[in-house]
Amino acid sequence: MKQKNSFHLNTSGLITDLFSGIDPSVVDNNEYLKRIQENCQRQQNPFSCYLTLLLGDKPKVIWRHNTAAHFGLMNIQYEDVFSLIHPAWLFAYVSYARAMYKLTMTYPEFVNAEGASAASLIPMRHRSGKYYWYHQVSIRAAQDRGQLAAHLNYYHQSTEYGNQLPSMPKLTTKGMLNPQMMAALNKEGQDLAGPFMAEFLSECQVNFMLLYRKLIHQSGGRKVSQGDILKQIPHLVNIENLNKYKQRVRLSARDYFKHPMIDSAYALAKLLNQYFPLARE
Repeated sequence: MKQKNSFHLNTSGLITDLFSGIDPSVVDNNEYLKRIQENCQRQQNPFSCYLTLLLGDKPKVIWRHNTAAHFGLMNIQYEDVFSLIHPAWLFAYVSYARAMYKLTMTYPEFVNAEGASAASLIPMRHRSGKYYWYHQVSIRAAQDRGQLAAHLNYYHQSTEYGNQLPSMPKLTTKGMLNPQMMAALNKEGQDLAGPFMAEFLSECQVNFMLLYRKLIHQSGGRKVSQGDILKQIPHLVNIENLNKYKQRVRLSARDYFKHPMIDSAYALAKLLNQYFPLARE
Protein backbone atom coordinates (compact mmCIF):
# COMPACT_ATOMS: atom_id res chain seq x y z
CA MET A 1 0.00 0.00 0.00
CA LYS A 2 1.21 3.48 -0.82
CA GLN A 3 2.19 5.41 2.29
CA LYS A 4 0.06 8.39 3.21
CA ASN A 5 1.41 11.86 3.84
CA SER A 6 -1.19 13.13 6.27
CA PHE A 7 1.27 14.43 8.86
CA HIS A 8 2.43 17.98 8.29
CA LEU A 9 5.33 18.75 10.57
CA ASN A 10 5.32 22.10 12.33
CA THR A 11 8.40 21.92 14.49
CA SER A 12 8.41 25.60 15.40
CA GLY A 13 4.75 25.48 16.43
CA LEU A 14 5.58 22.57 18.69
CA ILE A 15 7.24 25.06 21.03
CA THR A 16 6.07 28.57 20.16
CA ASP A 17 2.40 27.70 20.76
CA LEU A 18 3.21 26.74 24.34
CA PHE A 19 6.23 28.86 25.24
CA SER A 20 5.62 32.23 23.62
CA GLY A 21 6.81 35.08 25.79
CA ILE A 22 9.85 33.31 27.22
CA ASP A 23 12.61 35.81 27.94
CA PRO A 24 15.68 34.55 26.02
CA SER A 25 18.03 36.42 28.34
CA VAL A 26 17.42 33.84 31.11
CA VAL A 27 20.33 31.83 29.72
CA ASP A 28 22.75 34.74 29.83
CA ASN A 29 25.26 34.43 32.66
CA ASN A 30 23.20 31.56 34.06
CA GLU A 31 25.49 29.83 36.56
CA TYR A 32 23.35 26.69 36.83
CA LEU A 33 23.26 26.23 33.06
CA LYS A 34 26.98 26.90 32.78
CA ARG A 35 27.71 24.31 35.46
CA ILE A 36 25.70 21.47 33.92
CA GLN A 37 27.17 22.16 30.47
CA GLU A 38 30.68 22.07 31.92
CA ASN A 39 29.84 18.76 33.59
CA CYS A 40 28.79 17.38 30.21
CA GLN A 41 32.04 18.52 28.60
CA ARG A 42 34.02 16.63 31.21
CA GLN A 43 32.42 13.36 30.19
CA GLN A 44 34.70 11.21 28.07
CA ASN A 45 32.07 8.81 26.74
CA PRO A 46 32.37 8.60 22.93
CA PHE A 47 28.81 7.24 22.71
CA SER A 48 27.27 10.40 24.20
CA CYS A 49 26.58 13.91 22.98
CA TYR A 50 24.65 16.92 24.26
CA LEU A 51 22.82 20.08 23.27
CA THR A 52 20.93 22.86 25.02
CA LEU A 53 17.66 24.10 23.56
CA LEU A 54 16.28 27.55 24.33
CA LEU A 55 12.48 27.63 24.13
CA GLY A 56 10.31 30.63 23.30
CA ASP A 57 9.08 32.35 20.14
CA LYS A 58 12.20 31.31 18.23
CA PRO A 59 13.48 28.02 19.67
CA LYS A 60 17.16 27.45 19.00
CA VAL A 61 20.13 25.33 20.00
CA ILE A 62 22.46 27.55 22.00
CA TRP A 63 25.12 24.98 22.91
CA ARG A 64 26.24 21.59 21.68
CA HIS A 65 28.99 19.12 22.58
CA ASN A 66 30.19 16.10 20.56
CA THR A 67 27.15 16.18 18.25
CA ALA A 68 29.33 16.29 15.11
CA ALA A 69 30.96 12.99 16.08
CA HIS A 70 27.52 11.35 16.09
CA PHE A 71 25.43 13.16 13.52
CA GLY A 72 28.06 14.70 11.25
CA LEU A 73 26.78 18.24 11.84
CA MET A 74 29.36 20.71 13.09
CA ASN A 75 26.81 23.32 14.18
CA ILE A 76 23.57 21.40 14.75
CA GLN A 77 20.47 23.61 14.77
CA TYR A 78 16.94 23.16 16.13
CA GLU A 79 15.43 21.98 12.82
CA ASP A 80 18.34 19.60 12.23
CA VAL A 81 17.28 17.44 15.17
CA PHE A 82 13.99 16.57 13.44
CA SER A 83 15.74 15.80 10.15
CA LEU A 84 17.78 13.14 11.96
CA ILE A 85 14.76 11.19 13.27
CA HIS A 86 13.81 8.07 11.31
CA PRO A 87 10.85 9.15 9.12
CA ALA A 88 8.60 6.36 10.40
CA TRP A 89 8.97 7.61 13.97
CA LEU A 90 8.89 11.37 13.43
CA PHE A 91 5.16 11.72 14.11
CA ALA A 92 5.49 9.85 17.41
CA TYR A 93 8.59 11.82 18.43
CA VAL A 94 6.98 15.20 17.77
CA SER A 95 3.63 14.17 19.29
CA TYR A 96 5.16 12.83 22.49
CA ALA A 97 7.40 15.90 22.73
CA ARG A 98 4.36 18.14 22.50
CA ALA A 99 2.53 16.04 25.09
CA MET A 100 5.43 16.33 27.53
CA TYR A 101 5.77 20.06 26.92
CA LYS A 102 2.05 20.45 27.64
CA LEU A 103 2.48 18.56 30.90
CA THR A 104 5.27 20.89 32.00
CA MET A 105 2.73 23.71 31.72
CA THR A 106 0.08 21.76 33.63
CA TYR A 107 2.45 20.50 36.34
CA PRO A 108 5.10 23.20 36.93
CA GLU A 109 5.95 21.52 40.23
CA PHE A 110 7.39 18.59 38.25
CA VAL A 111 9.72 20.83 36.26
CA ASN A 112 10.82 22.58 39.43
CA ALA A 113 11.49 19.33 41.29
CA GLU A 114 15.08 18.28 41.85
CA GLY A 115 16.18 15.59 39.41
CA ALA A 116 13.18 15.87 37.08
CA SER A 117 13.78 14.50 33.58
CA ALA A 118 12.06 13.26 30.44
CA ALA A 119 13.50 10.24 28.65
CA SER A 120 12.76 8.72 25.24
CA LEU A 121 14.25 6.08 22.95
CA ILE A 122 14.39 7.42 19.38
CA PRO A 123 15.99 6.22 16.12
CA MET A 124 18.38 8.83 14.74
CA ARG A 125 20.57 8.92 11.66
CA HIS A 126 24.22 8.48 12.56
CA ARG A 127 26.93 10.20 10.53
CA SER A 128 27.59 6.77 8.96
CA GLY A 129 24.15 6.96 7.33
CA LYS A 130 22.79 4.13 9.50
CA TYR A 131 20.02 4.62 12.03
CA TYR A 132 20.77 3.90 15.68
CA TRP A 133 18.53 4.05 18.70
CA TYR A 134 19.48 6.92 20.96
CA HIS A 135 18.42 7.42 24.55
CA GLN A 136 17.41 11.08 24.79
CA VAL A 137 17.18 12.51 28.30
CA SER A 138 16.04 16.10 28.81
CA ILE A 139 16.61 18.06 32.01
CA ARG A 140 15.70 21.61 33.03
CA ALA A 141 18.45 24.09 32.21
CA ALA A 142 16.77 27.45 32.79
CA GLN A 143 13.45 28.91 33.91
CA ASP A 144 11.54 32.11 33.30
CA ARG A 145 9.09 33.09 36.06
CA GLY A 146 8.85 29.47 37.18
CA GLN A 147 8.24 28.20 33.66
CA LEU A 148 10.57 25.92 31.70
CA ALA A 149 12.68 28.13 29.42
CA ALA A 150 15.53 25.88 28.30
CA HIS A 151 16.48 22.24 28.63
CA LEU A 152 19.61 20.23 28.05
CA ASN A 153 19.32 17.07 25.94
CA TYR A 154 21.65 14.15 26.53
CA TYR A 155 21.92 11.56 23.73
CA HIS A 156 23.44 8.14 24.28
CA GLN A 157 23.96 5.86 21.29
CA SER A 158 22.44 2.40 21.67
CA THR A 159 21.86 -0.48 19.24
CA GLU A 160 21.30 -0.35 15.49
CA TYR A 161 17.76 0.37 14.35
CA GLY A 162 16.66 -3.21 13.66
CA ASN A 163 17.66 -4.60 17.04
CA GLN A 164 14.99 -3.19 19.36
CA LEU A 165 11.75 -1.21 19.67
CA PRO A 166 10.82 1.66 22.01
CA SER A 167 8.56 1.79 25.02
CA MET A 168 6.55 4.81 26.06
CA PRO A 169 8.73 7.81 27.08
CA LYS A 170 9.35 8.21 30.79
CA LEU A 171 9.02 11.14 33.17
CA THR A 172 11.18 10.66 36.23
CA THR A 173 12.20 12.39 39.43
CA LYS A 174 15.64 11.54 40.81
CA GLY A 175 15.82 8.53 38.51
CA MET A 176 12.48 7.07 39.61
CA LEU A 177 9.29 7.03 37.55
CA ASN A 178 6.96 9.80 38.64
CA PRO A 179 3.54 8.07 39.02
CA GLN A 180 1.47 11.22 38.59
CA MET A 181 3.34 12.35 35.51
CA MET A 182 3.41 8.88 33.96
CA ALA A 183 -0.36 8.55 34.40
CA ALA A 184 -0.85 11.93 32.72
CA LEU A 185 1.50 11.02 29.87
CA ASN A 186 -0.17 7.62 29.46
CA LYS A 187 -3.50 9.40 29.02
CA GLU A 188 -2.00 11.63 26.33
CA GLY A 189 -0.31 8.70 24.63
CA GLN A 190 -3.44 6.59 24.25
CA ASP A 191 -4.87 9.20 21.87
CA LEU A 192 -1.78 9.02 19.65
CA ALA A 193 -2.07 5.40 18.51
CA GLY A 194 -4.69 6.10 15.85
CA PRO A 195 -2.95 9.11 14.25
CA PHE A 196 0.37 7.22 14.44
CA MET A 197 -1.07 4.39 12.30
CA ALA A 198 -2.93 6.79 9.99
CA GLU A 199 0.46 7.61 8.48
CA PHE A 200 0.65 4.19 6.81
CA LEU A 201 -2.75 2.44 7.15
CA SER A 202 -6.18 3.17 5.71
CA GLU A 203 -8.96 4.33 8.03
CA CYS A 204 -10.62 0.90 8.18
CA GLN A 205 -7.26 -0.75 8.90
CA VAL A 206 -6.58 1.73 11.71
CA ASN A 207 -9.99 0.96 13.22
CA PHE A 208 -9.27 -2.76 12.99
CA MET A 209 -5.89 -2.37 14.70
CA LEU A 210 -7.36 -0.25 17.50
CA LEU A 211 -9.78 -3.08 18.27
CA TYR A 212 -7.21 -5.82 17.72
CA ARG A 213 -4.66 -4.20 20.03
CA LYS A 214 -7.29 -4.21 22.81
CA LEU A 215 -7.73 -7.95 22.40
CA ILE A 216 -3.96 -8.45 22.63
CA HIS A 217 -3.90 -6.19 25.69
CA GLN A 218 -6.69 -8.16 27.35
CA SER A 219 -4.88 -11.45 26.61
CA GLY A 220 -1.76 -10.22 28.40
CA GLY A 221 0.15 -9.92 25.14
CA ARG A 222 -0.59 -13.44 23.92
CA LYS A 223 -1.96 -14.20 20.48
CA VAL A 224 -5.75 -14.47 20.19
CA SER A 225 -7.44 -17.22 18.16
CA GLN A 226 -9.17 -16.30 14.93
CA GLY A 227 -12.50 -17.44 16.35
CA ASP A 228 -12.17 -15.16 19.37
CA ILE A 229 -11.18 -12.23 17.13
CA LEU A 230 -14.30 -12.72 15.02
CA LYS A 231 -16.45 -12.85 18.14
CA GLN A 232 -15.02 -9.56 19.40
CA ILE A 233 -14.87 -7.85 15.98
CA PRO A 234 -17.97 -9.25 14.24
CA HIS A 235 -17.92 -6.83 11.30
CA LEU A 236 -14.96 -8.78 9.92
CA VAL A 237 -17.58 -11.44 9.03
CA ASN A 238 -15.25 -14.39 8.34
CA ILE A 239 -11.69 -15.72 8.66
CA GLU A 240 -10.87 -14.92 5.05
CA ASN A 241 -11.64 -11.25 5.58
CA LEU A 242 -9.70 -11.25 8.87
CA ASN A 243 -6.66 -12.69 7.11
CA LYS A 244 -6.92 -10.02 4.40
CA TYR A 245 -6.82 -7.30 7.03
CA LYS A 246 -3.85 -8.87 8.75
CA GLN A 247 -1.96 -9.32 5.50
CA ARG A 248 -2.51 -5.75 4.33
CA VAL A 249 -1.50 -4.38 7.72
CA ARG A 250 1.60 -6.57 7.69
CA LEU A 251 2.72 -5.37 4.27
CA SER A 252 2.08 -1.71 5.00
CA ALA A 253 3.82 -1.82 8.40
CA ARG A 254 6.78 -3.72 6.97
CA ASP A 255 7.25 -1.21 4.14
CA TYR A 256 6.79 1.80 6.41
CA PHE A 257 9.01 0.90 9.35
CA LYS A 258 11.54 -1.29 7.53
CA HIS A 259 12.10 -3.00 10.85
CA PRO A 260 12.47 -6.80 11.17
CA MET A 261 10.54 -6.91 14.45
CA ILE A 262 7.43 -5.28 12.96
CA ASP A 263 6.50 -8.14 10.65
CA SER A 264 2.81 -8.83 11.38
CA ALA A 265 -0.41 -7.28 12.66
CA TYR A 266 0.28 -9.04 15.97
CA ALA A 267 3.76 -7.48 16.20
CA LEU A 268 2.30 -4.06 15.44
CA ALA A 269 -0.37 -4.54 18.11
CA LYS A 270 2.30 -5.42 20.67
CA LEU A 271 4.30 -2.33 19.67
CA LEU A 272 1.23 -0.13 20.08
CA ASN A 273 0.59 -1.56 23.54
CA GLN A 274 4.20 -0.95 24.50
CA TYR A 275 4.55 2.52 23.00
CA PHE A 276 1.02 3.86 23.57
CA PRO A 277 -0.11 1.70 26.53
CA LEU A 278 -3.78 1.18 27.23
CA ALA A 279 -4.99 1.88 30.75
CA ARG A 280 -5.10 -1.13 33.04
CA GLU A 281 -8.55 -2.58 33.40
